Formats: sequence, C-alpha cells, structure tokens
Amino acid sequence: LQKHVVETFFGFDEESVDSETLSETSYNTDRTDRTPATPEEDLDDTTTREEADLRFCQLTREYQALQRAYALLQEQVGGTLDAEREARTREQLQADLIRCQAKIEDLEKSLIEKGQDSKWVEEKQLLIRTNQDLLEKIYRMEMETSQLKNEMQDAKDQNELLEFRVLELEERERRSPAFNLHITTFPENNGSALQLFCHQEGIKDVNISDLMKKLDILGDNGVTMNDPFLVLYSCFKWGWLKQIEGTEAALTQKMIDLENEKDLFSKQKGYLEEELDYRKQALDQAYMKIQDLEATLYSALQQEPGRRANEALSEAQREDLRAAVEKVRRQIMRQSREFDSQILHERMELLQQAQCTSLCGIGVFSTSYLLSRFLENMSYFPIAFPYKK
Repeated sequence: LQKHVVETFFGFDEESVDSETLSETSYNTDRTDRTPATPEEDLDDTTTREEADLRFCQLTREYQALQRAYALLQEQVGGTLDAEREARTREQLQADLIRCQAKIEDLEKSLIEKGQDSKWVEEKQLLIRTNQDLLEKIYRMEMETSQLKNEMQDAKDQNELLEFRVLELEERERRSPAFNLHITTFPENNGSALQLFCHQEGIKDVNISDLMKKLDILGDNGVTMNDPFLVLYSCFKWGWLKQIEGTEAALTQKMIDLENEKDLFSKQKGYLEEELDYRKQALDQAYMKIQDLEATLYSALQQEPGRRANEALSEAQREDLRAAVEKVRRQIMRQSREFDSQILHERMELLQQAQCTSLCGIGVFSTSYLLSRFLENMSYFPIAFPYKK
C-alpha cells in the first residue's frame, strides 16, 4: 500500500492515508472477500457504491471549504497559529512586565530617598500639559492654514471668472454695431410735457432746451448708451447737481446761523441766570426789610404807655398786618416765578422754530423721490429711443 502525504492542522503527516485511497481499498477488499453474488446483490452493491461516492464528494467539498476558511484566517491573523509559541510569547511578555514594574518601583523608591519625587512629578505634568497645548495649537494652525488655502483657491477661481467675464464683455462690445441716438426735438418753450412735469415736481431750475442741446452734443461726440433711463438720468444729473449745490450752500448758511443763535441763546441764558440771582437777592432784601418793619412796629407799640386799654385791638391789628405782609410776599414770589417761566417759554419757542426751519431746509430736495416720480410718468415724454436689445 502506497503512503500519501496529507496536510493536517499541525503540519504535513506522511503516515496518514488518504480518505479516497482508504475508501477504495476497503471497497476492493469487501468485493474480493465476497463470494460470487446474485444480480440482486450486484444491484445493492451498485447503490451502496453510488451513495458512498456522493458522500465522498460532499466531504471533499466541505474539506476544501475548511481549507479556504483556514487560509483566510491565517491571512487575517498574520501567520500560522502555534499554541506553544503563543504560550512562550505570553510568558515572556509577563516576565518583561514584572521586570519593568520592579524597575519602576526601584526608581520611585530612589526618587523618594533623594527627595525629588513631588518636584519631578510636577515638572512631568507641566511638560505633558505644554506638549498637549502645543499639539492643539499645531492642529489649529493646520486647520487655519487649510481654510486660508481654500479661501485663496476660491479667490483665484473667482478672479479667473471675472477675467473671463471681462474678456467676454470686451469681445461683445467689439462685435456690437455702433448705436446712434435719435431724439425728436421739443418746442423751445415752457409748454412741453417734460417741462410741465418738472414744474409740477417743484424743479424750476431745469431748462429742457438746454438738456436737449446736451443730448445733441452727446450724440455728436459718439457717446453710446444702451439704456434710455441712463440717458435721461445723465442729462438730468447736471441740473440736479446744480440744485444740490445751491441747497448745500443754503444749508451751510443755515447751520452757521443756528450756531450763532445757539451762542446768542447761551449768552441770554447767562444773562437770565444773573437776572434771576438778582431778583432772588432783591426778594431776600425785601423780606428782611419787612421783618425789620415788623420789629420796629412791635417795639413802638410796646413803648406807648397810653395804649394799655386797646391792647387786644393792637394784637388783632398785628395779626392782620402779619397776614397782609405774608400775602404780599407770596404775591411777589409768584409774580417772579411767572415772569421767569414766561421768559423760558419764549426761549423754548424760539429754539423749536429754529429746529423746524433747519429740518425744513434739509428736506427741501429729495433726488430719489423725484427720480421715482419721473420714471412713473415716462408715458408723458414724446422721446423715441430706437435701440436694439
């Protein structure tokens, strides 16, 4: 019997016999040991042989599948699985771990004996934190660098697109035909629709005939504009600028006048404060004089010997005199307050009038409002713009 070499889990085995050879040998042995069989026995033998062949094929396929799975497992693990080698490796690693732990304990003991344990640990922690901060800073810098690179690339792309757009517009302008602006003439009087519109909107400094001359000059010089609204806006702009300059000068003068009035009001305020102080002093002097008169009257009444019988009547007269003096004092103070409040009210009215005048001067002219009203009433203008889109 020939020996076969079979691959097993632990290597190659030369002593084992192949399953197929063994099955064939056993089958031939069974056939040779038997006596000549009948046809029924031959049929049973054939059926048994077919079942054995099917089972053998199934076992062969399972064996091949197991070999493929084993090969995949070896590829994933990175080598052959050897239990003894793994055990030796584990024991060696455990021995190294024990040796390193013992070395660490010896180093800690030596540091404790030298008295440098706490300081060394603090320095180590500080170095670890510093290293971590530096790593985070490097990461942030890398992120910012990548972001800046992306922004720079976007800016470059946008610049290239703008350059391409400029070249396209230049090519379109070069290929576009020349544009001639034809404008119908207005009657040279103030009865045109445009002149009436300007008068209705309060623009009296604009002369339509001068504007038409400007348009003719623009057409003669070859100035081309593809938008009629831009043409009209460019024509009206110089008139509006002139009116704006006049308004600006008027507002500047008004501001100067307001500053002068402010200074004048400040001076008048100082005068009023001085006058109020003077009135308070005069009122105090009058009150002191009244008290002196009361004291004099009381002493005179006390010095008269023949008036003892009329003492009750003198007391009543003194009470009346005191009431009259208090009434006069209150009346004087009320008149003083009314006079001061009247002066203050007049000054406040003057200030409000000055502020209203300045606001009205600022809101006289509104260019955006006039332009919007002008564009809404474009149907009134008998101007033709034969331009091509």
